[in-house]
Amino acid sequence: MNRKLDWSRGNLLAFEIDNKVEEQEYKEMLAEVEQVMKEYDKIKLFTRITDFEGTELSTMNDRFRFLKDNDMDKVEKYAIVGDEKLVKAISKTLDVFSNTNIRQYSPEEEEEAKSWIVD
Repeated sequence: MNRKLDWSRGNLLAFEIDNKVEEQEYKEMLAEVEQVMKEYDKIKLFTRITDFEGTELSTMNDRFRFLKDNDMDKVEKYAIVGDEKLVKAISKTLDVFSNTNIRQYSPEEEEEAKSWIVD
C-alpha cells in the first residue's frame, strides 16, 4: 500500500512506496505535494521505498509535467530510503531538474534519514 506517513506535518511530506504506483495514486500524491508547495516557500520530502514494482506508464507524462510546471528549487531537502540501485537512479533523475539537496539512505539508515529531514 502506497501511503502518506503519519509523521508528515507542515512543510514536510513523508511517503511510503511499497508496490506499483497506479496513475490515480500518483496524481493524488502530486496534488498533495503541489498544495504544500503553494503554502510554503520551502518544502521537505521523505520517501521510503520498500518494494517498488514500478509505475504505470501513464504516470510518466504526469511526472514530467510536474517537474516542468513546479519550481523544484522549492524542495529544500529530499531523503530517499530504499534499495541502493533504485535510490541512485531516482536521485540522478532529480538532479537533472533541480539543485535540491537529495540524500540517499539504505533501509538500515532510516532513522538517520528521518533526523536529517526533520532538522
